[in-house]
Amino acid sequence: MKHFLVHIAGRGAVERLLRLLAGLHLHLLVAVLFRVLTRRMPSATDRGGRKRYNVLMIDKDTFYEDVLASLGTAPDVRVYVANRVVVKSIAAAFLPPELDDNFYVSDDPKTVQAKRDYGAFLTAMWPYLRRLLPIDAVVSANFGYYAEREFAGALEALGVPFLALHKENLKSPGRMDFFADLYRSRRGPFTGRRILVYNEIERIVQTKAEVITPDRVTICGMPRLDRVHHWRRNEAGGAANDSGRKQVLFFSFTVKTGLPQIRRKSRSGFANLAEPMEDAVGQLSWDKLFRDSHQAIYRLAQEQPDIDVVIKTKPRPRDYDPVIELLGEPSTWPQNLKLVSKGDPFKLMVAAHTVCGFNTTGLFEAITAGKAVVVPYFAEALDPAYAPFIVDYEAVVSYAASGDDLVAKLRASLEQPVQGFELSQETRALLQKWTGNPDGKASERVREAVLSEIDASRSHDSGGG
Repeated sequence: MKHFLVHIAGRGAVERLLRLLAGLHLHLLVAVLFRVLTRRMPSATDRGGRKRYNVLMIDKDTFYEDVLASLGTAPDVRVYVANRVVVKSIAAAFLPPELDDNFYVSDDPKTVQAKRDYGAFLTAMWPYLRRLLPIDAVVSANFGYYAEREFAGALEALGVPFLALHKENLKSPGRMDFFADLYRSRRGPFTGRRILVYNEIERIVQTKAEVITPDRVTICGMPRLDRVHHWRRNEAGGAANDSGRKQVLFFSFTVKTGLPQIRRKSRSGFANLAEPMEDAVGQLSWDKLFRDSHQAIYRLAQEQPDIDVVIKTKPRPRDYDPVIELLGEPSTWPQNLKLVSKGDPFKLMVAAHTVCGFNTTGLFEAITAGKAVVVPYFAEALDPAYAPFIVDYEAVVSYAASGDDLVAKLRASLEQPVQGFELSQETRALLQKWTGNPDGKASERVREAVLSEIDASRSHDSGGG
């Protein structure tokens, strides 16, 4: 039904219909359309029938993998998936266009009233949706998504747990202070039940910003990293890929990766999706590091046709367009070099012999898999002004001192054996610091945290608390 509706009307038409119905305060019709557009997460453990727990997730890239790992594989949990566009379409009927993830705090009376109206609509709509879907809790990928802020507060007032399984947790020392200020001044306090974070770094940032009290934030680790631990322990000894050729995976980065930015939504009027920052930090850019690193990867593919090289970017034009502008259209590249912008990078990562990247969580997945990892560390990376914004992978990886050195180290890495079954103590300590998951048990911790909140709510509703 969902696919039929979208096919007949088009995605834009469905979004406009949701906005119209919400603006007319037609709570039942919005709930029905919300239900139609919600899908069930497929799981090998879901054999049908009633479940003890039913959780609604508001979808987001990579967040799906975290929820699938932690809740989707539990035999007593059913997960329903709602696209964020559904919630954003409803929010658009109430919230002014200038509000977005990084501009939500406002004392403007009209904006304050708009938030109240949106929250009141959600409060009235929820009982209808609950009759259509047996939802016990809602999970989101970030406490600060603007369209979900009043959703969290409305559900909390109704006694329904709204939890943020916060997926943005890679914060270098310089970004910690930047985000603490951004959280405090632009996003404001979380009004839901609990925030689950990957690491102590994110917990410090959120509590320092007074987004949440310390007793309502829980460190669980990165759930999707569990599958990498499992792969290393059980499958790493097999063939890396079907072709039998060794492969280098390069996690592409942009000239602003890991540097402070205030990203804005197009609805706010910022055509380039980045609010101008006029201070010295705002002027920082990895221009030379980006150029020399990507050209080195291209040169590696040119000079070594017996290997395969994959450049993995994020799926947004602002991520892959600069690569194409620098290196030319992929159709003109060497046959052993390809660009991948969509999909889960897990299969690419486990198929690779060596992984390369800069300021990315993907390298921690590669480290967990026991892969050889090479990090470009030259150009702007040597400037002390940039030091606070570089993720330190310590001695666990190999650092390249120039573009030529990057090519040389990648070549040399192809002769190195992959790491064994167990990770070194040094590697485990690094994973604990950045991912909170040196043991492959983050999914268990997330599952326990979410289900315990549901149990507590049920106990309270039944008079037990």
